[in-house]
Formats: sequence, C-alpha cells, structure tokens
Amino acid sequence: MKGTFLTLNPKAKIFEELKTQQLKWWTVLREDNELYIEIRKDNYINVYYYGGSVAKIDYANGFVAETHQKYLGDDKPRGKTKKGTDIFKYDQIDLANLNETNIADIKNHIKSDYLRHINDENPAEKWIQGKMIKGNSNYIDSEFQFNQDPEIGKLRIDLIELSGSVLSFVELKGISDSRLRNDSIRNPNTPEIIEQMRKYHLFINKYEMELLDYYKKLIEIKNNLGLTKIVCPKLTLNKTPKLIIANTYTKDTLGRRERIQDIEKLLKNHNIDYKILK
Repeated sequence: MKGTFLTLNPKAKIFEELKTQQLKWWTVLREDNELYIEIRKDNYINVYYYGGSVAKIDYANGFVAETHQKYLGDDKPRGKTKKGTDIFKYDQIDLANLNETNIADIKNHIKSDYLRHINDENPAEKWIQGKMIKGNSNYIDSEFQFNQDPEIGKLRIDLIELSGSVLSFVELKGISDSRLRNDSIRNPNTPEIIEQMRKYHLFINKYEMELLDYYKKLIEIKNNLGLTKIVCPKLTLNKTPKLIIANTYTKDTLGRRERIQDIEKLLKNHNIDYKILK
C-alpha cells in the first residue's frame, strides 16, 4: 500500500491530532509567510522554504519531525560511502521548542547550502518553484511522486494547479536547462523534456480516476488544517500536462534569442502545452 493513491486518509491520526490540538509549533509553521506545507500520500507532511525541506512531520505515538543535519547547522560528515562521498544524515527537530528564531536559523542554512545562486541568471529551479507557489494560491501541491508503475517508471511532477475546478500537472524548467532542446554535440537525441512530457501524459490519462479521488482527499485535508479554503464541488482533470519555462536571462543576446526560438520550435512540433515566463 505504501506510496499508492490509496494510503492517503483524511482521518489519519496525524491530521486528526493537528486539527484538534492547539499546537504552538504548528501555528508558527502554518502562519510563516515564507513557508508552504504539503500533504503526502503516506500521511505525513513536508514543510518547505523555497524547495528546501524545513521539516518532515510524521506521527508515531506523538508528533515527530526531522530535517537535514546541515539545516540544523551541523556540516560535519558522518562517514563516507565506498566511493568516498561524504555521508550526511537527518536529525530530529524538537517541536516543543520550535519557534520563529529556530525556523529563521533553518532558513538561513537552507539559503547557504541549498539555494545558492538565487541572484544569478541561473537560480535553483526549486527557488523559482517556491516563488511561484507563494505567489499563486492555485498551486495546491508540489513535488508529486509516483513510482508504482513499471510501464511509466519513476516520476516527480513539480506543480499541481487547481484553476476553477480543473486540475493540471505542471513541469517547471529554467531557460538554461540543457534538457530543453537538441544539441548536435551534447544532446543529439530527442531532448529529455519531450520524453518527460510524454511520460506525464501517459500517467495522467492512465490514472485519471485515481488522481481525481486523491486530490479530493488532499483538498479535504488541507481545508481541515486551515491551509486552504477551497470550495470545489466537482474536480475535472486536464489530461494534457503543462510546461512552464522560467526565462531568467537578464541580458538579451542573439545566441539567447536563437536558443529560445529553437526551444519553442521543438515544443510546437511535439504539441507541448507550454509557456515561457519572464
């Protein structure tokens, strides 16, 4: 059952306890304007700061939460892999003492470790994603994962949009992403974005009813927890995935204009529903 659509349960203990208990740490997280909170299939919660995971919250005879050790200020590796790569772990967060100051510290560590280059022309995609989520309440979910179908393979979809009563699955890419176009030397085959959008299309159409039922439950949970105020008596599903390309170029050059033209030509030839946003 784990990782399937069926595991999400609006009556799960974690959601019932959050709804009935007056928890100071939950209020602090929920009311922080820079954070966003996502509900996951296996009945746990992720709290994000522009794509960086502030906390994973679960319930096991009480609330438990963890985050990456670096986000708690511990940069010391805890061993090495066989290939010599540093090993880092996840540590528990003391929820009882979690406050605005603790959260600000975690945010600062995320900025320095995970969200570098946010002021460059090529910022982290998750930073762009977070800004979009915080700027548009139509994005009701992010980082949707599904790994249960061998025909489709593993997938992770960046954004789920609810516009009116219509659910759409949205892939996000930065303009400089090499997967967006052909390159006779580095990428002579079909660009990865085309295969990716085909996979999403197959997934959406194959699991239409399961996705509609899943998002009805997710909306119910978010409404019950005070995270959203969505009134939507009947959901419908956009069976065509969307692509949003963030144009973060600050300088206009001939090479960049040609790159954008190449990308648009490719996407139009493959009937991809896309937008390029500045």
